[in-house]
Parts: sequence; structure tokens; C-alpha cells
Amino acid sequence: MDEHGQMSTNEEEIEALMRVYTVIQTARRKPFTTKSEFARFAANEVALCASEGFITTKVSDDTYSNTWMVTHDGLSFIEGVDDVSGD
Repeated sequence: MDEHGQMSTNEEEIEALMRVYTVIQTARRKPFTTKSEFARFAANEVALCASEGFITTKVSDDTYSNTWMVTHDGLSFIEGVDDVSGD
């Protein structure tokens, strides 16, 4: 696609986007553990968010935890969705 601008999104795509948004917001507001009920319930979305760098368990260069936390990229994603949705 060479053209930029609005893209057509169907209801399924919007629902998937909002599930990802929910995972990132949850990591931001109430970080959850890797084995929590929430992590199990949203396992696919958690995996996607981690793969895209929206959430992480990395605390520092050589330290990791068992808690998912939002990253700068995750915050940018939230901002982008909020801008588009008008929130």
C-alpha cells in the first residue's frame, strides 16, 4: 500500500486492538504477574504485547521480575489509541 490515511477496520480488528489496549493499560495501572489469572486469560494478547515491546518483565539490563510492566512503546501505543478514539 503506497497510500497513507485512514484504514478500514472491521469489528473483529477493533475488538482485537482493544484487547491489546486492555493488556497494556492493566500493566500500566496494576502490573500483573506472569502466572496470574489475568495473564492466563489474556495469554495471546500478553504474548503479542511482549513481542511488540509494549510490556516487559525487564527491570534493568541484567534484572528481570515475574511482573509484566508497561514500556515507553506501550505508553505510546495507548496514547495513539486514545488520540484516535477521542479519549
